[in-house]
Amino acid sequence: MYRNTYGSLYDDAVVSPDGKPGRYLRWKWSTPGVVVVPRWADTFALVPVFRYPIGDLSWEFPRGGQEPGESVEQAAARELNEETGLTATATKRLGVLHADTGLIESSIEVVEAFVATPEFGQRSPEVMESVEEPVWFSSPELRTAFTEQRVRCAITIAAAALAWSREN
Repeated sequence: MYRNTYGSLYDDAVVSPDGKPGRYLRWKWSTPGVVVVPRWADTFALVPVFRYPIGDLSWEFPRGGQEPGESVEQAAARELNEETGLTATATKRLGVLHADTGLIESSIEVVEAFVATPEFGQRSPEVMESVEEPVWFSSPELRTAFTEQRVRCAITIAAAALAWSREN
């Protein structure tokens, strides 16, 4: 097993459903995860994040982990503010995602966060987080960004799908 402050990587001895032994790599985050769907009117805010594994910029919804004693909604509001400078006026839990069921054990709560103004304030992202200003996308613009593969983050795409599925 390998462990750092972000989580643990396990190399499990397993038995397959047909009884054959094998090994399975499994990652578990050290804290529960949350992804925030920032909403203002019919728009969504995405942040450009440099992602080392793909060696490129990735447009994503803000996300991170819950701190000790923090509710899911509080974590969502904090992550939103850290990565965009926006302040949530209301939050709504949309559901739970599993980012990669073949590797990652931990789930991610999806929280829609409504804001009163589209103006981005002072951000305080972590070192490898948002590297440029966030951008607002209308629903049609976001769908186009998905189909043109300008947004490639599976967590963001799934969270948007949850948000759209709950619209009236």
